Amino acid sequence: MATNNRIFYACQAVNIHQSGTAAVAASGSVKGVQSLGMSANFTLDQVFEMGQLEIYENIEDVADIEVTLEKVIDGDKFIWEFASNNLCRSTLAGAAKNRCDVYLAIYDDATDNATGTPRNVCFNSGMYTSSVSYSYSIDGSATESVTLVGNERFWNAEHGATTKYGTPATGFDTDVPADNVQRRVNVDLENGSTALPDIVKSQMNPDTPNDEDGIGASYHIQSISVSADFGQENILELGRFGPYARFASFPIEVTTEFEVISTSGDLQNVSGNGTNLTNQPIKIYDQAGTVLDMGLKNKLSSVSYSGADTGGGNATVSYSFSNFNNLTVTSGAS
Repeated sequence: MATNNRIFYACQAVNIHQSGTAAVAASGSVKGVQSLGMSANFTLDQVFEMGQLEIYENIEDVADIEVTLEKVIDGDKFIWEFASNNLCRSTLAGAAKNRCDVYLAIYDDATDNATGTPRNVCFNSGMYTSSVSYSYSIDGSATESVTLVGNERFWNAEHGATTKYGTPATGFDTDVPADNVQRRVNVDLENGSTALPDIVKSQMNPDTPNDEDGIGASYHIQSISVSADFGQENILELGRFGPYARFASFPIEVTTEFEVISTSGDLQNVSGNGTNLTNQPIKIYDQAGTVLDMGLKNKLSSVSYSGADTGGGNATVSYSFSNFNNLTVTSGAS
């Protein structure tokens, strides 16, 4: 069989399914993927001895595998939903514990889409969610980014990677988004269930509501980002080389950041003689059905005012909020 001259976006496909599943299913094909990165880091422990300069033994310990994926938010199933078996919709602890298998299939670079029999298959086994992030900005498309970690990766015939992947019907020959790819106009700030912190809403200009396009109130938000890092540390035991499990490093900090064009300064008072903050609800919707719910106990962790210098440009305020252990994510997919 001839080899590819190169690998580019049209000849790659990603499939995620639950660890222990016998065969890859077409329903595991991740749609809207923009980028994928994989790495393997080998842990080596050097032992020397008195009496000689040369190393006594260079001992190999457990390797760490990392896969990072980014997709556009488009109404299709989220990467984290695939990786967590939909547990991210309801429980952070369950989503952090769940394991999945991640396949990268590489197809013929002379075809227009990733369908049929792949030329090479990479099987990343027993992967845990290490971090997630969601981003909306005034420039470009809304995105989800997920990093998965594990300890095993096999190519082609090793551990039956090619056989397990098979030839699933990826659907990439005629694929279109389940909804529109979400952009700035699709952030649903007028949804009755949307919850924004009071200090973010304070930047609204009541004298010039954004009624020209029928949206209503204008909060001048430039970007929203939500992120969480799970840690995922190995649990080892005597008599076994690899870990028997990984665990998330609770408590998990969930960060939500808003960048806003300032109309009145940052408007955050700071007293040295008492408390300054209250719990704030944060819940973000878009028109593809996405719901990012950070719960009711978010507190402002930092505020930064900048811009409006002599080089031009506008003054902006960045508000960063955090909570612990409160994040559920739901796409528009059923």
